[in-house]
Amino acid sequence: MEPASAKPVVVFRYFGRFGHFLRAEASASALSYPIPPRTVLLGLIGAVLGLEKDTPQALLKDALIAVSGAQPSTHWHRAKLRKDPPAPLPLRVKAGAKGSDAPEKATLIKQEWLLNPNYQVTAQLPTLHHDALVRRLREGAWHYSPCLGLSEMNAELEFIATGTATPLTGDQQVNCHSLVRQDLVTVEGQRFLEDGLELQVLRMPRDVTPDRVFSHANYLVERQGRPIPVRTAHAWLVSLPGRDSHVMFL
Repeated sequence: MEPASAKPVVVFRYFGRFGHFLRAEASASALSYPIPPRTVLLGLIGAVLGLEKDTPQALLKDALIAVSGAQPSTHWHRAKLRKDPPAPLPLRVKAGAKGSDAPEKATLIKQEWLLNPNYQVTAQLPTLHHDALVRRLREGAWHYSPCLGLSEMNAELEFIATGTATPLTGDQQVNCHSLVRQDLVTVEGQRFLEDGLELQVLRMPRDVTPDRVFSHANYLVERQGRPIPVRTAHAWLVSLPGRDSHVMFL
């Protein structure tokens, strides 16, 4: 029998050829987060469910989402952005007209593209939306095409399994198979040295208001996507058919 505190979860793979998750602090050079933030994953789920733009952050505010995966290699791509709209066509076009030769006002910026990004997402939504998400992931059917940050970068979604997530009771030592909130864990540095783990701190958006005001949190990520040994009271045991693992929701 499942514990009363257990929640249903769905696990799916989120991957593609290219990805770009624009960093909030980026300016001229378009840096990318190596892992999709919670706000991006809410938008992705909203696209699958057919929610209107900017509504998932409110409708799915209480959703539980965890993400894991190795940091992909990157490529710097130079993108051309126009600063002015194209000149309107004249009402009458004469034969032999070649158009305007005025110089185009444009700028070139660099974008950091992720190569072959591949992540595993664990999600628990309010009941109505959760059931719809599970069904659509199983059937491979979504309202809007999923993407990896930019609409031009198509994403693939692959259903893995459904299961349950149960919160741990009390402070425990666990190997966490996802990103972890830095402020909710105690890291045992000796374990990292012994196992040769590569730890990085990422500050990423966690929530956003309808007025586009973001709140952030610091997360710990292992560069190769290996489990992170931490002591915490905020981990969850995710039970899937044939395997169990611990995660922390973003």
